Amino acid sequence: MSSDVTVLVGDVGGSNTRLALAGPEIGVTALQSFANDSFASLDDVLAAYCAQPDLPPLAGACIAVAGPVYGNEYRLTNRDWHGTADDLAKQLNLGEGGRVDVINDLAALGHSVPALIPGQLSSLRAGHQRGNQALVAGIGTGFNVALTANGNTAEAEMGHASLAAPVADLLRNILGDDPAAGFATNEDLFSGRGLVRYHQAMHGTAPEGGAQIVARFLEDENSPEAQTVITWAKLLGQFARELVPTYMPGMGIFFAGSVARGILGTSARDVFLEQFLQPATGVQARCETTPLWVITDDAAGVSGAARFAIETAKSAE
Repeated sequence: MSSDVTVLVGDVGGSNTRLALAGPEIGVTALQSFANDSFASLDDVLAAYCAQPDLPPLAGACIAVAGPVYGNEYRLTNRDWHGTADDLAKQLNLGEGGRVDVINDLAALGHSVPALIPGQLSSLRAGHQRGNQALVAGIGTGFNVALTANGNTAEAEMGHASLAAPVADLLRNILGDDPAAGFATNEDLFSGRGLVRYHQAMHGTAPEGGAQIVARFLEDENSPEAQTVITWAKLLGQFARELVPTYMPGMGIFFAGSVARGILGTSARDVFLEQFLQPATGVQARCETTPLWVITDDAAGVSGAARFAIETAKSAE
C-alpha cells in the first residue's frame, strides 16, 4: 500500500457506528461516531460520513460488523442491517481496483490486540503469558468472542451458543427454578439487554438499560441494582472460567464493550475474580495463570479494522 492511499474503516455495533480514515502514513484519523437509531441503514451512515467536506479519494474500505459474516455477506445480529461487500463498494463509489472487506467486529478487536498500548488497556489481574493465543470477549449490546494467534483471527458467533452447564447451574441457584426459557444463549445473559433481562428476573422491574443499573449500583451498594451487578459479575466469572479450556487463551482474555467496562470497572470485579479463580484441576487450573484485561478504548475495533486493511493491502502487493 503506497503512503498516500486512504481507506475508510469502521466498526458497526448494535447501537453505534464508528467510522474513520486510515493509511500507512496518516494512521487512523477523522473518527466520528453515529447513533444507529438515527439511520435506516448502514448505507445511510456511510453517506453521512462521506458528506464531510474535503474527504480524500478512497482506495478501499474495511468495515467490521456486529454479526455473522459469510464470504462477502454480512448481517447484524441486533439490527436489521444486511448486505454485501459489493453493495458497500457501490455506495462508496470506489474506482476500479477498490476493495471492500467486511469482517466481524470481534475479529477486528482481535486484530487490534497486538497493537494495543497501556492507555487502551486496564489490567484485571496479572498472569503468565504463554503460547500464542489470546481471546477477545465483547460484551456490549450483544456478545461474541474472537480467538487470535500469530496475527490471524478466527471469527465466531458464540453469543448464539447455549449457556454452559456450570453457568446455567449457578444461574439456577441464584434465581431459583429453571431460568432456561429466558436465558437460553450466552447473549441472552451476557450483554446489555441480558443484564436488563437478568435484573427484571431478579426484581420484577425493567430499567432503561445496563448503564442505569451500573449507575444505581455505584450510588447505593445496598440497592436492588447492586444485587444484580454483584451476582451478574459472579456469573461472568464462571463463564470466563469456561472460556479457558474452550479456547486455551494463554496470552490472556481481553474483555471489551460497554457492559464489560461498566461492570469490571467497579468493585464487582472482585466478585468476578473470586469466581474465576475457584480451585480447579486439569486444563481449567490454567485460570490461575491466565492474564485478564479490559480494553478501555471503545475505538479499538476501528483500529483493528485499519490494521487488517493495511496488512491485507501489503500482502496483495
